[in-house]
Amino acid sequence: MKSLIYNVAGIVSYAVGIYSFATPHQIAPGGASGIAILVNYVTGCPIGFFVFVFNIPLLIVILWKKYYEKSFVFRTLASTALLSVVTDFVVVRFPVYHGNPLLAAMFCGAMMGAGLALVHMGNSNTGGISLLGLILQKCNPQFPVGQWIAGLNIGVVIASGFVYRNIDSLLYAVVTVYISGLFMDQILEGAEAKNLMIVVARSTDKVRQVFLNRKDGVTVLKGEGGYSSEVQRVVLCVTEKKECDILQKKIRKEDPEALVIVTEAEKVIGKGFKHLT
Repeated sequence: MKSLIYNVAGIVSYAVGIYSFATPHQIAPGGASGIAILVNYVTGCPIGFFVFVFNIPLLIVILWKKYYEKSFVFRTLASTALLSVVTDFVVVRFPVYHGNPLLAAMFCGAMMGAGLALVHMGNSNTGGISLLGLILQKCNPQFPVGQWIAGLNIGVVIASGFVYRNIDSLLYAVVTVYISGLFMDQILEGAEAKNLMIVVARSTDKVRQVFLNRKDGVTVLKGEGGYSSEVQRVVLCVTEKKECDILQKKIRKEDPEALVIVTEAEKVIGKGFKHLT
């Protein structure tokens, strides 16, 4: 249910960015959606329909070559289908922004970046250029997938300048792509961030038990007081941010004099957390 909510919210945000901000100002912000906007401008083909059709052969190739698991293909297909329906039938009822093109480019980037981040947090993918980049990387392993995706997106942005015959459209597209990447990175990093709790206490066993009762992994380090030279034990634990206040209260209850240090752990990789890549 949580993944479904993330996916739906992300797809709506992404579609609003395309319909309400990008299309009215002739901005093609890279990706399959950027190509769809250009095709829509030239032929009138619905944007959502084109995105769906664009992804089908790519997903067939991935399934045929067994590049990724079937679950990945089906999740991407479902997200792409939902994106197509939302783009062509839902967000068309939303208001369209006809004001400053630069503001449109910025808000389009924010909406699309936030949307992509939410879909990623929902363990899915909207397909498009990223799928094509994955396929090309499998065929040419010497080039990282990021380079393929960046190169393809640059090609779409440059093409927009020729299709619209307007250098401003190209420049606004660059702004949109940059802000989209910025928002996506910030949201994903914030979602993955944890809190690191460091506790120096006399009742180390009781403090450790506070964490163990909540089934949190905990590490006990040997330390030495800098002033007193007394041997001390330091309890170390990485936990969810929302759990910190509860844990601090319980630690204070067990040892009122305990020193508790809480700091943000921007990235946690390894056992019990995000898998090593």
